Amino acid sequence: MKLILTEDVPNLGALGDAIEVKSGYGRNYLLPQGMALLATGKASKELRHRLQYLEKLRAGKIALANEQAEKLNALNLEVVRKAGEEGRLFGSVTNRDLLQLLKENNFDLERRAIILNTPIRSVGTHEFTVRVHTEVSVTLQLKVVGDTVEKSADVKTKTENADAVEIDAEELEKLEELEENKNLEEIE
Repeated sequence: MKLILTEDVPNLGALGDAIEVKSGYGRNYLLPQGMALLATGKASKELRHRLQYLEKLRAGKIALANEQAEKLNALNLEVVRKAGEEGRLFGSVTNRDLLQLLKENNFDLERRAIILNTPIRSVGTHEFTVRVHTEVSVTLQLKVVGDTVEKSADVKTKTENADAVEIDAEELEKLEELEENKNLEEIE
C-alpha cells in the first residue's frame, strides 16, 4: 500500500515522504490516525499542493527542536546516589531517572527520547543522547556523585571504643586488686 505521510512517524518516515507499508498497518493505523493519506487519486494531488505548507510546518518544528537542543546543551546535570568505596553504585541510573531529572529542569520529553545504551552503575561523568526531534539529537553529560558510606571508619571507631571499654575494665580489676592488697597490708 502506497501512502504519503502527513506527519513524522518514528521508524517509518518524515512528513511528506511517500512510503510503502503493509495494507493492514496503513488501513488500520496510519489512515485512521490521520498520519498518512493514500498516494493515489485526488487525495494525493491535494497533498502535493499542501506539501509546501507542510514543509514550512516541518521547518518550524525543526527550528523549535534546535532551540530546545541549545537549552539542553546549557544544562549541567548531576545526580547523587549511594555508592560503595570503589565508586560502584547501589542500583543504577536509568533513562527513567534521567527523564525525571529533565522534567525537574522544565523539559517535557518522552522516555523513548532518551537514549542510554546501558544503565549507569558507577560514579563519574557519563554521556547519553536525547532525541528532541527525528532530525535533532543532543549528546549530554551527566555527573554521578557517590554518597559513600564509610563503613571502615565506623568499624574502626567502634573497635576503638570497645578496646577502650576493655582497657577500663582491666584497669578497674587491677585497681580493685591493689585496693584489696592495701587493705590486707593495713590489717596485718
